[in-house]
Amino acid sequence: MTATTDNAPEALAPETLEYRTEVKQLLDILAHSLYTDREIFLRELISNASDALNRIQFEMLTNTNVLDSDAKLGIWIEYDAAAKTLALRDTGIGMNRDELIDNLGTIAHSGAKAFIQEAQEEKKSLEEIIGQFGVGFYSVFMVANEVAVTSRSYRSDDNAWTWRSHGDSSYSLEPAGKESRGTEILIHLKDDALEFASAWRLEQIVKKHSDYVSFPIFVIDGAPVSDDLAGEQADEQADAETGATEAVTEAAPEPVNRQTAIWRQSPSSVQADEYDDFYKQLTFDFEKPLVHIH
Repeated sequence: MTATTDNAPEALAPETLEYRTEVKQLLDILAHSLYTDREIFLRELISNASDALNRIQFEMLTNTNVLDSDAKLGIWIEYDAAAKTLALRDTGIGMNRDELIDNLGTIAHSGAKAFIQEAQEEKKSLEEIIGQFGVGFYSVFMVANEVAVTSRSYRSDDNAWTWRSHGDSSYSLEPAGKESRGTEILIHLKDDALEFASAWRLEQIVKKHSDYVSFPIFVIDGAPVSDDLAGEQADEQADAETGATEAVTEAAPEPVNRQTAIWRQSPSSVQADEYDDFYKQLTFDFEKPLVHIH
């Protein structure tokens, strides 16, 4: 998956903007974080995508003028090990240019300051404090050399824009050609973060941190099909059309996450460790709950 810039509304040069001092400090901390904390970047991106999906769902209750009102609500995670990329796409509420700046280019002054103080004092792990101060998106720079966020708002008269950053002192904005509603995040992985371009690893993280997200999460291999394999598939399709062989169809991907909230399940079907995992996911606490009531 690539950040879409073809057929952009205007052929404008990217506009470069500077981060505030607090954000620069925050990014430096994240860029040099411990490897053990890094998987939480995916939890944070999924959480943001889920929030965007909840918001569009609520918007459509009262607004009939929504772009792509019939689009399937979901989250797609696409990896390409050869290209060293990871992409996350949602069909949520989307963002326009100003919203990209507000949501990605700035951060609450108090939140950034508090995060930096906690991280520098090393009283807690990054996993404990990243979500606490509203800096979750920036955790992507623990694994990324470059991040491109292309988004189009649910408002049909808003154009799409791409926000891009290398996690240094600045970011850029440029018009994009994305026609569908929602947000695409393209991550260029660091060489020491290629474990996150693996279906097994991604599914493990989703099940660990985002199993109860109420929207389906799909993990897809985005590597291009080789010429030889493409030829074989074309031959199989031709044979199938002439009746020479039985048609071979690729099954639609299944959601990785459970989706059903634990309180909607029968108590007899829920194991003790599932209660513990749900509590930790909900509260970001590392300790087990004192008691279960279901």
